[in-house]
Amino acid sequence: MADSTASALDGLKGELSTLNRVSHRLAMTEGGAFEKVVMALLPRLLLRIGKNDDDKKANLRSINNKRKSPSSDGEEETGSLLDQDSQHDAIHKKLIDMISHILKRTRSDHDCKLPCLDILGLLLPKSEGEEKVSANPFTVNLGLAFLTLGMNRCSPTEAADLLPGLMEFIGSTL
Repeated sequence: MADSTASALDGLKGELSTLNRVSHRLAMTEGGAFEKVVMALLPRLLLRIGKNDDDKKANLRSINNKRKSPSSDGEEETGSLLDQDSQHDAIHKKLIDMISHILKRTRSDHDCKLPCLDILGLLLPKSEGEEKVSANPFTVNLGLAFLTLGMNRCSPTEAADLLPGLMEFIGSTL
């Protein structure tokens, strides 16, 4: 078990390092290239912030379970799980920084289109077996903020393409 928590911690550190590099490149991107980067990157960031939140919740459940059950190496595993928790917090902060950066830049650049169809796809409930799983609240709330911003920038044809998905989303939230 200690090997898996150590490997998970290394994975989180690697992910944070990758996010730092991507964040730097995003900040340095200018002009028309920014729109292309946003089209590819924004849906991934929105999905990742939801996954990070779900992983953090699972990690907190593990910490609580370790504290409740006595074991010989429980202290060491709990320490590693707490390190993972701090890495989840750092990843969350970096994701929020990147999403805020994109939001500020797209608000000021009225010509920058947003990937509304891809964002809407993230908001719709997914089927896993016989039950539907809704998106993480972080993904939904931030996705709705970007959809609100991006809808005004869509052509009438693009807006018409979004209508069935929007109706499905509204129906799933009632």
